[in-house]
Amino acid sequence: MARLLVARVQLKPITVGITPLAKGPNSMGLVGLPVWLWADDPSATTWGPVTITAGGMSLTARVSSVSWDMGDGAKFSCGKGTEWKRGMVKADGSAYPSPTCGHTYSKQGTYTITATSHWVAHWSGYGESGDIPVPLSTSYRYVVAELQAIRVR
Repeated sequence: MARLLVARVQLKPITVGITPLAKGPNSMGLVGLPVWLWADDPSATTWGPVTITAGGMSLTARVSSVSWDMGDGAKFSCGKGTEWKRGMVKADGSAYPSPTCGHTYSKQGTYTITATSHWVAHWSGYGESGDIPVPLSTSYRYVVAELQAIRVR
């Protein structure tokens, strides 16, 4: 019955928030530039909590963490992350690393970033209770280029 309730709440993986904003055919990240990662526009069905009650049972689901596979061998877990906003740069114009969830690529290439939302659905009813883990993944293609400057006098 608890698994039927999980299916009814229609949990979804997070929408990946990433900067530099890598959306569109001509966008890309840069070698050495910190990448910020976050759960973009979290809702009840992409972050929780979401609660459902039916047939004498109750279930509440929420994301406990997000694990990231950056496609270059780096793997780590974070919470919601911190959304990057325009103007969040140092005085010299360089980028700050994310305070909560981020990565820096050391080589150019095309990487597949996979974000796995680790949902935990806690259920109770009929004198019993338990947790059901529900991992949901989404993938994102990310191009990292190398920027070289040449000073000419």
